[in-house]
This record gives sequence, structure tokens and C-alpha cells, in this order.
Amino acid sequence: MTESPATPTRPRLPWFWILPIPVALGLGIVIGMQIAAPGDASPAAAVAQQDPSPVQAEPAEAQQRINVERRDANDPTAVGELEAPVVMVAYSDYQCGYCAKWASESLPTLLDKYVAGGQLRIEYRDIMFFGENSRQSAELAVAAGKQGKYQEFHDAIFAEGATAKDADYSAKGIAALAGRIGVEAKQFTADAAHADTAALVQKNHDEAGALGVTGTPTFIVNGRPLIGAQPLEVFVQTIDEELAR
Repeated sequence: MTESPATPTRPRLPWFWILPIPVALGLGIVIGMQIAAPGDASPAAAVAQQDPSPVQAEPAEAQQRINVERRDANDPTAVGELEAPVVMVAYSDYQCGYCAKWASESLPTLLDKYVAGGQLRIEYRDIMFFGENSRQSAELAVAAGKQGKYQEFHDAIFAEGATAKDADYSAKGIAALAGRIGVEAKQFTADAAHADTAALVQKNHDEAGALGVTGTPTFIVNGRPLIGAQPLEVFVQTIDEELAR
């Protein structure tokens, strides 16, 4: 796992939210939350070899809210209306097998049912638990987002439940990927290498560490944490509850 700098950038949270955050997010360890792609040879792979057990969300009124949404109109890795009533922050890693599982099994319905209708905004926070490939994937994702193609990049990497583990990030491979997702290749490459891109990826990674995120995927829906690649029904229930508030 990539370590965060000694003094990570921490989100500004009220003091009475700080204590419940690591407790809630730390449930990922107990339920065997995915922190490595299935079959990965890294030591982290031994932590989770099975699907995480579902964790039922607490009633909305009983939960402490975690305020990490940004609602930044210039956020290159967000999709959906800026003023959508529900914001889901998604901490994910492009080498994470369960992130790919969620992206292929649950995300398409959320995009069609809620994002397209203006009810949900997804703020992706791609982090770097697996080193260089994760970092490069996250930076390319930001670069795609700068051309308005973040979701296309996300879908291309996670197509059919795959991950970026075997992605071709050579100059030729990146040019081919640019063609697949519909971005201009030279700008795509330049934006991925820009210092601002690296800073945003590091900011997202540090934020996850400050919140106590120990594995991916981890979601925060209008301040309510959901741990792991939960069934679609859990996301639908949570979003519908927030829409009804």
C-alpha cells in the first residue's frame, strides 16, 4: 500500500464526526473488504479472497454524517449535476477487483436511474493502494476528466469486470486508449503528466487516509458510509432514503 505523506491534507470536519469515522470505515477490515484484486500476488491479496459480507446501512437519522463532498464545478472526476440532491463520494482503486465488480454490476443502473435524471452526483476519488499502476491510472483518469471523459475512462478500464492491472500504459497504449474513450491523445498525455493532476490524485489519496479508509471500494452517500461492493439494492435503498429526506 502506498503510504501517505506524514502530514496529509485533512478535510475540515466538525470534531464530533471525527471519532465515528474510523469506526465506521474500519468495518471494512472485519467484513473482509477488498483491498486487492482477486488473484493478485501482492501480500494484501490474502486479506480478501471472497466477496465482502453485506453491511446493512443504519437508518439515516441514526448516522453521523461525514461531510466530504466538494460540489466543485471544475472537478474533473465528478459526474452528474452540481446541485443534485444526493452526492456519492466513491473511494476506488483501478487495480481493485471489487471496485471492478461494483462498476460492472451496480454502477450502470445508478448512472441510468439517478445520475441521468439529475438526482445523483458521483464524486470519484481514485486512490493508490497498489503503487505505480494505481497512481498512473488515477492520473490518466483525471486527464480524461479534463476533456469531459472521466466516466468513459472509468468504464474502459473496468470493462467486463477487468482492472488496470494489465493495462498498457506505454505511449502507444495510451494513444490507443485515448482513441477508445474519445479524447485528444497529446492533451491526454500532457494533462496526465501535469503537476496539478498529481496534486489532485495525492489529495484524494490523503483524504481517504485521513478518514480511515483501509480498503476499496468505500462510499459516502450524503455523508453516510457504505463499505465494500454492496449489492445494487443497498445503494438504491440508501439513495431513495436520501431523496425522500
